[in-house]
Amino acid sequence: MRLIVGGVRGSYPVAQPAFMKYGGETTSILIEGVRGDHIFIDAGTGIRVLGRRLASAGGPRRVLLLMTHYHLDHIMGLPSLGLLYDSTWTIEIAAPALDAYQVEETMSRIMDKPFWPLQISDVRSRVRFHTLEGRASSEPLQWGTFEIRWCPVSHPGGCTAYRIDEPPCGASVVIATDIEWAAATEEEQSLLVGLCSKPEPVELLMMDAQYEPEEIDRYRGWGHSSWLDALAVARMSGARAVKLIHHDPRKDDSALDELAGRVASADSCADLARAGEEIELGRSSAA
Repeated sequence: MRLIVGGVRGSYPVAQPAFMKYGGETTSILIEGVRGDHIFIDAGTGIRVLGRRLASAGGPRRVLLLMTHYHLDHIMGLPSLGLLYDSTWTIEIAAPALDAYQVEETMSRIMDKPFWPLQISDVRSRVRFHTLEGRASSEPLQWGTFEIRWCPVSHPGGCTAYRIDEPPCGASVVIATDIEWAAATEEEQSLLVGLCSKPEPVELLMMDAQYEPEEIDRYRGWGHSSWLDALAVARMSGARAVKLIHHDPRKDDSALDELAGRVASADSCADLARAGEEIELGRSSAA
């Protein structure tokens, strides 16, 4: 399994030169399987470059887009996804219902009039929608070689964390963006720890760490966590490595470099994710 980071900036994109080491694009991650299967996580502005990469790749011309939630920074890149306008591609967009908002109704609205010249019904690709059963998975969803599990996390309006396993290569990742760990109920905390630990401890946890620990009280109710929260979830679940995501759009490269140093001092298996980064998971000899 390979993860390609299109964007991990939180709340809104930034474009100044001093922010380019970690990237200014908002959340979108591409997961490539050992046999050519592909999954997008979220459609932030980072999906644009990921779509170009996927368009030139071999393998099946289909992709699953899993949506964590529908806040603008996680959906605003959809109209710029080039695959939408290519008749050779099939795009399946899936998510649980959030506050009674179904994935088809919500994702179609992004390209509705008067916001975009082409509506979702006009694009050339085959776009399909799939509402995932239950806020938390009872059985994994199969997508090619991938097994997909999910659970709700604490965030205004709701949000979903996903676990992707690829049994042929022994790889696994949990992506828990937009989560306020301190505001989570006991059940929500238990569900996320379970997602990270079952069927076995996850290889990589990618988790929201937008705010510093000392900022959490100031931004209580905004729906985000600190890096200490992410490391705590990793310890409780046995996750083998951590990548911090959803970087504060106010923090430039020097601020994030300083944060990365403190994180590494606390846990040598933890780091900050960067746009353009490629992460290999699982057994490298898998075919």
